[in-house]
Amino acid sequence: MGFAEQLVTVGAVLAGAAGSYLTTRLTERDRFQRDLRVRWDAHRLDSYVAYVAAVKRVYRCTQQVFTPQWDDTDPAAREVLLAEMRAAEGDRSHAFEQVMLLGDAATVQAAHDLNDRLWQMERPARGVEEINHEMWHERAGEWLVALNNFHAHARHSLGITGEPARRDVVPQARTDAEQ
Repeated sequence: MGFAEQLVTVGAVLAGAAGSYLTTRLTERDRFQRDLRVRWDAHRLDSYVAYVAAVKRVYRCTQQVFTPQWDDTDPAAREVLLAEMRAAEGDRSHAFEQVMLLGDAATVQAAHDLNDRLWQMERPARGVEEINHEMWHERAGEWLVALNNFHAHARHSLGITGEPARRDVVPQARTDAEQ
């Protein structure tokens, strides 16, 4: 074999090695990026689930605190419920910070809107604002719409396709005269 043939052979080996290296490098980079996306999506999902659970706990507490205003429930029981509501609000605040860190802009804005609706329900439950039964149900419906919107944005940020199942707006309780 002549020198030219050896040079061509060495060149072919070097080109093959370089091609193999580049292919492996690109494959590994893509795998790393995919693994990173999956990891962050898992954290994002966990933060969204924790936030929604905390929001729903605060909502449930506001319902339990506010509803007895029409039942003349024991004030001591109301204080226990208010303490639980304050603890739930702390959990919501902590979970919201995770959403702020991991969520996209639209999902974070939907969380802000959901917080605002929740606080509109918390104020009367804490006795800061007086509202009637009808206003309570109107605010509960607005809260539910905000919750639906958060779910839709969270699903989109996670790449979940299709329309989310939406809860209906809370029906207003009928009065005794309507029944």
